[in-house]
Amino acid sequence: MLLELDDQIIQSTGLSQEQLRVELAVQLYEQGKITVGQAGRMTSMGSIQFQQELGKRQIPSNYDKDDLDADLKTLSKLFQ
Repeated sequence: MLLELDDQIIQSTGLSQEQLRVELAVQLYEQGKITVGQAGRMTSMGSIQFQQELGKRQIPSNYDKDDLDADLKTLSKLFQ
C-alpha cells in the first residue's frame, strides 16, 4: 500500500518528506504499533540507524520479556 500526502500538507509541517517519514515512524513505534524493523524499512534507515535515532530522542526500546525469550530461543538454536 502506498500512502500519499498532498504536497501542501507536507509543506505545512515544515519538514521534508524524509523527516516527516521519520516523525511518523517514531510516533508509531512509541505507540507500539510498529516494530523497529518496520520503522527502519518505513524510513529507509534500517533498524540499527532507526534505533540510534530513538536513542538521540531518548525514546526507550519496546523490548519486553517475550522479546527476550524469543531472542534466547533463537540464540540457543544457533549454537546447538
